[in-house]
This record gives sequence, structure tokens and C-alpha cells, in this order.
Amino acid sequence: MVAAWVSQELEGLSLGDARRHKRAERIVDDLAQISQSQPEAAKSTAALKAQYRFIASPHVSQEAILDAHNQAAIQRTTEYRCVILVQDTTPVDVTRPTLQVEDAGPLESEEKRGFFLHPLYALSENGIPLGIVDQVNWTRESIQTNLTKAQKERVRKQEAFEEKESQRWLAMFQSGEQIARAHSQTEYIVVGDSESDICELFAEVGELPGNCHFVVRGCQNRAVKDGGTATNLDEVLAGAQVQFIDEVEISERVSKIAGETRPRRKSREPRIARISVRVAQVTLRGPSRPGGKLPDVTLNVVEAVELDPPAGEEPIRWVLLTTLSINSIAEIRRVLTTYTKRWQIELYFKTLKSGLRIEDLRYETLDRYMTAVSLLSIVAWRVEYLKGVARQDSETSCEKYFPPEEWQPAYLVYKGDGKLPAEPPSTNEFLLIIAELGGWQRKKHRGPPGSMTLWRGIRRMEAYAEAFQAFQKLSK
Repeated sequence: MVAAWVSQELEGLSLGDARRHKRAERIVDDLAQISQSQPEAAKSTAALKAQYRFIASPHVSQEAILDAHNQAAIQRTTEYRCVILVQDTTPVDVTRPTLQVEDAGPLESEEKRGFFLHPLYALSENGIPLGIVDQVNWTRESIQTNLTKAQKERVRKQEAFEEKESQRWLAMFQSGEQIARAHSQTEYIVVGDSESDICELFAEVGELPGNCHFVVRGCQNRAVKDGGTATNLDEVLAGAQVQFIDEVEISERVSKIAGETRPRRKSREPRIARISVRVAQVTLRGPSRPGGKLPDVTLNVVEAVELDPPAGEEPIRWVLLTTLSINSIAEIRRVLTTYTKRWQIELYFKTLKSGLRIEDLRYETLDRYMTAVSLLSIVAWRVEYLKGVARQDSETSCEKYFPPEEWQPAYLVYKGDGKLPAEPPSTNEFLLIIAELGGWQRKKHRGPPGSMTLWRGIRRMEAYAEAFQAFQKLSK
């Protein structure tokens, strides 16, 4: 029996054959039990062979699978007043000691081979993951390792924007803009880290619908127009008054490149940071491009500077460029809070890599590899979604997310007294039960359960549900 959420998620899947559709549902359902490998997820040798045949089929593609999930995720966003669309890139290293994955491209060097994922990840304003609404996945054909930093900069400036890897940020921003146009009842805020500080993206401001905004972390001290004595963004902010002192949660960061030393990209521990906050409205001068000068753009800016960083740590400094209003402290805090939701996409990437181990798959060609990753990306979202609802929708009945045939057997095994409650437990309580089934312990100062314990608990819940259903058939 396939879980109801799997059928709903793949409802829009179009593979040209109902049998392939059913096979896709069964594979995702098996993978959703979060095994340590795809062979372990398959319930039999025949099921494993069928899974490999499915992924190798010319009628199956990552585009078709992801499109079904995209449409389901977009539909979920329409249930909310405001949705945050976070975009970011993660490299997937598929380097093998002997046989390499055919068509994989170089990562930070020719020796490391793989591909890149760049999803547009939807979250409710309070942080519930809603899924991937669009994505750009790509490989590099080659990299230039013999150029100096100055030479690379000259090449970058001479390239047309459409030929640069950075165009992915604009592509996903425009995708968010189109989603907003199609669903005017929901406000969409596209969020990007410092790599999305791109003037081509800012130039879209005049075309945005009223329900579409962005928050972009700046990384360049851009020239400003009509700034009085100030000629650049840093000078404008230096002359602005501190609006208030606040605290924000700084997320953990794991460097994407081994040995990274750049402050914005090297690893760090999570912490609560005390920050001073300044704001301004600026008109950025449009830079010259090979095809002509870009327009000047007026944006709001929120600057957050850490006052007392831990010893040995660089102080956090966020310069957030936004179209959101900053006319009150509440509106300024909203900009900051919106940006802090960006860290959730890092948790999604961590689930894909550390939990579902997408870098350890064994496929010989890139297209098959990425088809398998597309199936696992749905599972990764589901795990993050359940973690999110446990924290943000905690008092709702667990039957909103788990049908009786799933939660009741797990509850009976956990309690051990053969009695069901008069009312279903809350979402939070049932997910804590799942976590305990997965090895998590309820202790006074223990943090909330993580992905691994939830995965193990969900797997046990699925096993109890299957056994219970088999017993019911036997007793009829």
C-alpha cells in the first residue's frame, strides 16, 4: 500500500503509462522509509531490479518527476498568506576512485567530478517547508585553473550575462515572479544569499507584481546615486542612525569547499548574535554591461552588525537589499526574520547528502544519477516538512499528516497497553513518539529530534503499519 501523501505528491506525474506511474509511487514510498541505501529500501530483489529498470527507462526523466513535485509544492503555497522562496546552490560530488560517472563535470577542480543543484525552496512565513517549486540543475564543461584572480575577473566582465553561471539566480527569481503572478492571493518573497547580489536581478524591480518581493544579501559595496556626500553603499550605512539592538539566530554553516578560508563561506557553529540595526533607502547606479548600461534602481537596505562575536570569529554583517517596506521596527524585523529562514535550505541539502546519501549512489551515467536524485529530493522534502510541522503546527491533530492506519499501530506499540486515546495525539506529540521509536530520548535539556532519529522512527512506523494491515487481512 502506497502512502497517501506519495500519491498526492505524484498526482501530476506524466510518464505516458499508468504502470510507470504506479512504479514511481512505489519507489518513492519505499525510499521514504529512509533506508541507508537504495538496495536496502527495496523490499525484494525483484523490487530492486524494477527500480533500476525504472530509472534507466527512456520514458522516465528527472524533469518529469521534479515537475510533478513542483506543481504539488506550488499548490501548497496557495494555502498561505505569505510564502518565502529561498534559492541556493549545492555541489554534488560523485567522484569515484575507479569508474567515473559518465557526463559528470568538474567541481572546484578537474579531479572532483559531479553536478550542481540549485532549487527554489518554498517555506511558509513561520518556516514550514512546502517543497521545491522550481530548480536549475547543471554541470560544468570545464574550469580555468591556470588564470590569476585578476585574469578571471577580466574574463567574467567580458562574458555576456546569459553565459555566466550566475544567471541561475535571475532564472529562479523570474520563476518566483511568475508564480506570484499566477497566484495573486499569496505574497511571495524570494530570498538569496550574497551570490545573488546581481544588478540584473535588481533591474527586475520595475516589472514586479505587487505580491512579489525579494531580500538579497549584498556582497558588493555598490555605487549610489543622490547619496549626498556618500558615494557608495557602505558610506550611506555608516551615516545612518542605529534603529535598535536585537538578537538573531545564526545558523550552522558547513563549507562547500574543503579548506575554505573566506569569512562568508567557511564553516561556523550556530549561535545567538546580538546585533545593531541600521536602515536606509538608496538608489544604486546601474553598471555598464557589454550590451549597455543597466538602469538605476531604488531599494531599501537593512544592515545588521554583530556587536560581540565569539573569540576567533568574524562578526556577522548582513547588508540586506529588499523591496519590502522598512517604515517601522516591525517591518525591519520582518526583513531580518525573512532572511534567517534561508538556513532551512541548508538543512534540506544536509538531509539529501548526510541522510539520503545522494553522493553515494551507484549509477554509471549522469542522467540516471539525477533521475534517482529527483526521487530522493521528494523524500528529503517530506522529512523536512514533518520536522517543520512538529515545531510550527504542533497542536494540530496528527491525522492531518498521518492516517489512522499509520499512527494507531505505532501508538499501540509505543504505549504497550493495547489502548488507543479517545482523540488522536497532537502532531508534535506523535512525532516525538516517532522520534523515540527511532532512538531519541526525552530528557529535560535535550533538543528537538533531528532527521536521523525521525527517519528511523518513520521506518519503524511503516513496518508496524504493514504488519497491522497484514494481521487484519489474516483475521478476516
